[in-house]
Amino acid sequence: MIVDAAKISRFSRESFIKLGMSEEDADTVTTTMLEADYRGIHSHGFLRLPIYVKRIKEKFIQVPSEVTVEMETEAMAFLDGHYSAGQIVGKKTMEKAMELARNHGIGMATAKHSNHFGIAAHYALMAAEQNMLGIVMSNVEPLMPAVGGAEKVIGNNPIAFASPTAEGDPIVLDMALSNAPLGKILFAQAQGKEIPEGWGVDKNGESTTDPARVLDGGFLSPVAGPKGFGLAIFAEILTGVLTGSQFSKAIPSMYDMKEKQSISHFMLAIDLSKFVSEEEYGTRIKTLTSFVKHSKRAPGVDDIYMPGEIEFERERRNRKSGIAMEVNVLDELYQLADELGVSLKDVVLQD
Repeated sequence: MIVDAAKISRFSRESFIKLGMSEEDADTVTTTMLEADYRGIHSHGFLRLPIYVKRIKEKFIQVPSEVTVEMETEAMAFLDGHYSAGQIVGKKTMEKAMELARNHGIGMATAKHSNHFGIAAHYALMAAEQNMLGIVMSNVEPLMPAVGGAEKVIGNNPIAFASPTAEGDPIVLDMALSNAPLGKILFAQAQGKEIPEGWGVDKNGESTTDPARVLDGGFLSPVAGPKGFGLAIFAEILTGVLTGSQFSKAIPSMYDMKEKQSISHFMLAIDLSKFVSEEEYGTRIKTLTSFVKHSKRAPGVDDIYMPGEIEFERERRNRKSGIAMEVNVLDELYQLADELGVSLKDVVLQD
């Protein structure tokens, strides 16, 4: 069904505020979920609101938030999120990276003691909006085995890149290092649908299209096999290993509700003005885009897209019409509204 984005967002903000978040922090977390749903990445949209609320109530996510800078040099900084919501830690980490980049051309910031931060593209785009290149990585709980293994040892650690353009939307790549993120498996289960072959295997290592079998002790499959696994390892090194925080099998699942997570982030911002004029960079990006967009198409292909282009088009449509939401997800939000005593009414625009 199609739901009213403004009403769902207001409900989200009011829920977080009732749990002790500041208005600014509640808006930060809500904005990342709304952005995900607008762009059709429902696995990281308001589907996540109930688990965030649950972890706040269990004191696994720190409210009110606290983020401190533990170390800073001319071009590097190390932040401690003190187990605050990942979106808040992620925003402050990229803001610090951009601050350093403005002064020195490049800025790298890492953070420990964070939580799930939503879509990685959100933070990379913060840099692109300031005429910077943004590079973002995060670790998560182990969801994939090593190549040839039968035990979860590494997360499908997301990576994102964003570049400004002279005209129109930035170029953005946002990907988990599995063939599909865990959230898409959860979303398929909520829909009562099968998943495509290759998304995951069951606990015996056998391929399956049943999301429940993947979620019941199974594994996600790394994108491109050993290549995706290798990228996930280096994302782990740049996050959990580098920050001295949890990594690999030491990170508990956010759904186990047993203990705090200590997720880590890596963010890099490059100030393009220190390398090349904005006009020249924009011209070169425009040429690159033209080479791609106007290249010869295969039979039956109507258009060729740059990374992120489809999501931006989807976002513009959804901002006008509302966001798609599964009945099961909306039912969970209604239950959450009753539990918290926060109003959620008249949100359905079309069923």
